[in-house]
Amino acid sequence: MTARLHLSPGRFLIVAMLICASVTIAPAQISADIIERHRAELQKQASDPEMKRERGTIAQDWPFTLPAEVVSRQITFYSEGTRCYGRIFFPKGFSTRGRWPAVVVGHGINAQAVGIEKYAARFAERGLVAMAIDYRTYGYSGGDVMLLEPDTTTDERVVWEKQARLQIKRTNLINFRETEDFRAAVSYLQGEPGIDPERIGVWGSSNGASVVLMAAALDSRVKAVVAQVGSVGGLGSSGPAAIAPQMLEDGIRRARTGQGAEVDGGFSFRSKIDMWSNQVNREFRPGMLLDRIPETTKILWIPVEKDELIPPRGVQAATKAFRGTSQVIEVPYLTHFQIYSYAGFEVSSTLAADWFLKYLGPESEVSGAVPGKGKSAARLLPVMPRAGAGQWQPVADIRLPEGISTKEIYFYSEGIRCSGRIFMPKGFSAESKAPAVVLAPDWGATAVSIEKYAATFAGRGLVAMVIDYRGWGRSGGFLETVDQVMTDDRLRFSQLTARVRIRRKRLNPQHQILDIRNALYFLQGEPGVDRARVGVWGVGMAGGHAIVIAATDARIKAAIAQSPVIAGRETPKRASAPSGELYQAELKRARTGSILSDLETRLALFEYHPFWYVDQIPQTTAIMFVIAKNERKVQTSALAASTQLKGPTRVVTIPFNGADLKAEANAAADFFLKHLSGASESRSSRIQTRNPIVLSTSNY
Repeated sequence: MTARLHLSPGRFLIVAMLICASVTIAPAQISADIIERHRAELQKQASDPEMKRERGTIAQDWPFTLPAEVVSRQITFYSEGTRCYGRIFFPKGFSTRGRWPAVVVGHGINAQAVGIEKYAARFAERGLVAMAIDYRTYGYSGGDVMLLEPDTTTDERVVWEKQARLQIKRTNLINFRETEDFRAAVSYLQGEPGIDPERIGVWGSSNGASVVLMAAALDSRVKAVVAQVGSVGGLGSSGPAAIAPQMLEDGIRRARTGQGAEVDGGFSFRSKIDMWSNQVNREFRPGMLLDRIPETTKILWIPVEKDELIPPRGVQAATKAFRGTSQVIEVPYLTHFQIYSYAGFEVSSTLAADWFLKYLGPESEVSGAVPGKGKSAARLLPVMPRAGAGQWQPVADIRLPEGISTKEIYFYSEGIRCSGRIFMPKGFSAESKAPAVVLAPDWGATAVSIEKYAATFAGRGLVAMVIDYRGWGRSGGFLETVDQVMTDDRLRFSQLTARVRIRRKRLNPQHQILDIRNALYFLQGEPGVDRARVGVWGVGMAGGHAIVIAATDARIKAAIAQSPVIAGRETPKRASAPSGELYQAELKRARTGSILSDLETRLALFEYHPFWYVDQIPQTTAIMFVIAKNERKVQTSALAASTQLKGPTRVVTIPFNGADLKAEANAAADFFLKHLSGASESRSSRIQTRNPIVLSTSNY
């Protein structure tokens, strides 16, 4: 039975006044009067059967009349080397001698730019430069490239080109990549003559609304945001996203074959997408990062009252969590897809244009400093990579413990065939249910540099797998088409012959982290491996990767960071943007698709902060730091990180890095065997090591 409170009109008024007095209401930033002017039309749109949009927009919603004296130009920009489609709309009176504000406009889930270019045209009509984009693998943008023949390139050269048989994949729905597409488009606009690089905004709708929030959380170049009918995933979340059994199976399949299951992408275009996107996008949580958006960035949320996909209450919570200026304007009566047409479009496009004009301003001759003119922002970057890349050596060069066997394997990481070697303990069989570990090499090194550790682990009863990252050792390289290849979203996979560029020896932490995680899926599919007992070991830069993976991957039960680079301890958790030389490099990459390798590496390092992830590692995950006595800075970061950990942690100091590899490996094996056994350890307990190499141990 539900109890009801009955109040007289007078008492009701008093209670209402008290409630209002206790709630802080953010002041309105722009007027919502347009809703009242269109209220009757909105009501009609909500009830008229001809205006219903239950499963997406339809073709008649996409056309628009190009406003008088607005000029458009189709352009190509590059995101991670992939050609992407954009169309820029220039307002009346635009001049390359001016300083015009600009906006990037991005579509929603499984859609195309053609469906939202009318928003860009409307923004241009109001005096803004607006660029509508297709994300990678959508619309007119390039697709994901996969070789249908062996990749015979080696580390002798950084760039190779050849004619090859390829497969092009469309409709790959990955929100993390779409965020980078938005950021690449921002870079393109910043390099466009006549645009003020300090006054750039982003507009996204539906799934794109989440993407623009993430872009603002990562990139301080974004000064204004409009998030239309979108969610704010991750509010109040912490730790890694859970992995359902069916998603684990699909991850294993992807790592072993290069392609997992597909599901209906639904909505307007009804194309297929990878089932795996359901897992990847669960890890996409812009709500967790709202506090990283600068308070100088202004956010407008436009939900609809009858949204059947995304409850409007989420944005109300988000605007309270965001510390800067924001506003929520709910459009009454409409459902999710009705916002794009009729009165819904008139209201939403007007509100968005009003927001951008208020916080980006109209065209002016004078503006703030141009980012490329200043010095690079002060940033503590990791030391540039050591030249540790070696050639693959046969296993005979390693003295294997008695009974240990090895197997060369190949796994797939983002469609690229990667190389690895599995070391199996004595007596290992398909019925073993053994714990297993992926070992990741240092920055600029290959699997051969850490095989001795894997051999020692196997000698202690662990299944150990060493890997080569994409573009290193015996793994395949990163693929870009030299020829412009036209494919259609309706044909998700197409095979053809074209000239391809294969890039090797790229140094990008995020790529390497994905390689390690995909290797873990392969290892979990190995008969005889206990899927519930897996860990990761990384050395040098990969020690930082181990920290990030422990914080973001729910499968990890134990991780070891040896001589780790844990950047970010002294860097505020805030959105940032490169300046000076790196800023110019970012603009060049967006416009040409390529820059010098060292600048690309520095850009990747600029945003790599493993220390930021430490407090997200769950208490069920055990972390061990192994540090050489002479590595003072590494010691400081590791000790600071250990104090933030919720679960078992250990800091081990050794006399000198690599002085006694066997002893280091045995200490690591002790740790893995304890924490992959299913037993728990209190934060104050100690692990007895097998070798006196351990000079000091800190437990927190």
